[in-house]
Amino acid sequence: RDGEQPLPTNGEALQDGADDLQKKKKKKTPPDSGAVILCSEEPSMTRQLNALTNIVHRGLLYGGDQELLVLSETLADNRKPFVERWYPGTGPPEENVNDETRLGVQYLNALVSLSRLAYDEGIVRNLEPMVSLGQSYSNAYERLMASLVEKGSGYVQPGTSDVISDMPKPRTAQEELGRFAVWESAFRSSNKEPSYPDDLEGTWEVKDEVGGETIGISTVTFGPQGEVIVAPPLQGLRWRLDPGPTHLDTCTFQVLSEDGTILQYRGFLDRGARLEARFSGRPTKIRGSVMFQMRYGTSSYWKDMLPVNYKTGATKFEMTKKDTEKSF
Repeated sequence: RDGEQPLPTNGEALQDGADDLQKKKKKKTPPDSGAVILCSEEPSMTRQLNALTNIVHRGLLYGGDQELLVLSETLADNRKPFVERWYPGTGPPEENVNDETRLGVQYLNALVSLSRLAYDEGIVRNLEPMVSLGQSYSNAYERLMASLVEKGSGYVQPGTSDVISDMPKPRTAQEELGRFAVWESAFRSSNKEPSYPDDLEGTWEVKDEVGGETIGISTVTFGPQGEVIVAPPLQGLRWRLDPGPTHLDTCTFQVLSEDGTILQYRGFLDRGARLEARFSGRPTKIRGSVMFQMRYGTSSYWKDMLPVNYKTGATKFEMTKKDTEKSF
């Protein structure tokens, strides 16, 4: 139903909506197929594409390689039942996505292509859709990509020169502020050398939490130039601070366990609170989640820090600097 306006501009398509998505019923096609049809009970094509956009949005923000692989394959399997429901009698999906002319199917192909590229390449640099889209669907895709950039997706990282020009034009003061925040983060990220600020060096107390309960407390020391010191049998790897998203900075450090699994701690630090701590002497705090990944080959440290997250949200952490001193 190409006459519908897809993905309303009020941001409904890009809401996190975790609780709503969990309530979406998933049906199976006949036994010979076995494919899962996502969001099949939505009453309109627009609503179904909204829900699928939310799933991709959350996957690129909080998921890892395994999740993206499953997501891209599942979305691809959904193309046929999607056409049968919303474009009955018009034939199967085109094998070559560039030959597709049905607007809703074009947008679904764009979501599939985005998920596949993020999985295959690790980082998506180009914010433009990889297939042809109608104007309204193109606007929806732009809003999706702008939200991923603004919220700090590790999979969507445009170059600093075109980061603003690739975003949709702001319609409100809030959207203009969001564009500025994206520009600031991109500008501060233009230096690709990892950052090891002196005020974060020192000893930190790290509390690991599951379900709101503390399951362990350990001590981690951040040394100069990204050195991490932990108690044996664990082995410290690297730490660094990256700008963004928005008013936050992202602190990441990695620890190698005995079985070869890398525990990646990735948390967020308010820049204002960090600046205030220099003068007040109050302890600096970082909160985030623990991700589990395996190291393969001899890839660079920068690529090693990609969000390869196989146990999303299983363990949270809070770390507090123990030796904060006033800077005057």
